[in-house]
Amino acid sequence: MIASELHRHMVSVGSWVDWSRTSDRFLSGDPEVTAKGIAVSWMPTFSNLKRAWVRGLNLFVTHEPLYVFEAKGGPVPLGREAWAEKKRWLDETGMVVYRCHDVWDDYPEIGIHGAWADFLGFTGKPVASGRFYEVHEVGDLTLRQLAERILEKVRTLGQEAVHMVGDLDKKVSRIALGTGAITDYREMFNLGADVLLLTDDGTRLWESGQWSQDMGVPLLLVNHSTAEEPGMRTLAQYIQERFPEVLVEQIPVGCLYTTVRL
Repeated sequence: MIASELHRHMVSVGSWVDWSRTSDRFLSGDPEVTAKGIAVSWMPTFSNLKRAWVRGLNLFVTHEPLYVFEAKGGPVPLGREAWAEKKRWLDETGMVVYRCHDVWDDYPEIGIHGAWADFLGFTGKPVASGRFYEVHEVGDLTLRQLAERILEKVRTLGQEAVHMVGDLDKKVSRIALGTGAITDYREMFNLGADVLLLTDDGTRLWESGQWSQDMGVPLLLVNHSTAEEPGMRTLAQYIQERFPEVLVEQIPVGCLYTTVRL
């Protein structure tokens, strides 16, 4: 398999992506090299890239940017910055890095938000949905009970706590699930939810927290990476099914932080 075949496949299925403006492209390396093995991971940190390389995986498929400065439209810094060292290593090894973000964010059912809902146990058809969101019935639960149910799931991804804003004894019936860096509480609420699951990168609590308390609509909060890890699992499975001749391995990231309890 030639690395560029993966991009051509994504273009062929991703009719919802504006391919003239997308971030889904090769970020490093020669797209025409033979892919001896494929790594799939949420973030291409230096350690994750090295883990893939020592396993013989020379095509690294990432969801997030290769460099922070890339996301902001700036150049890769020079000198002693960690990103400069990463770039030198990539140039030396020839590892190919491909970003699969826009196509997988909206891929039906098994993409980022569909995989997140399924992982949390909301396997039925959403009662409402938006581009980045799904709304599901939760039954007759209190906010505390719902948070405990979600925590039981996300603990397996390294998320040791689920943060809550609102009355823990308040009964809730419909949850809006969000992922990524765009969990707009207003859009999610307008889909008919009475409790919102946001990500820490997707909201500003000084704003959404005040709205939550003024409106009486509870918020739950998890790590950005936690919410998208299930989608990385399904992406790895998807690529393996489409390119069975090449070994595909997922390199887990999970929650980026730990929780200290005194």
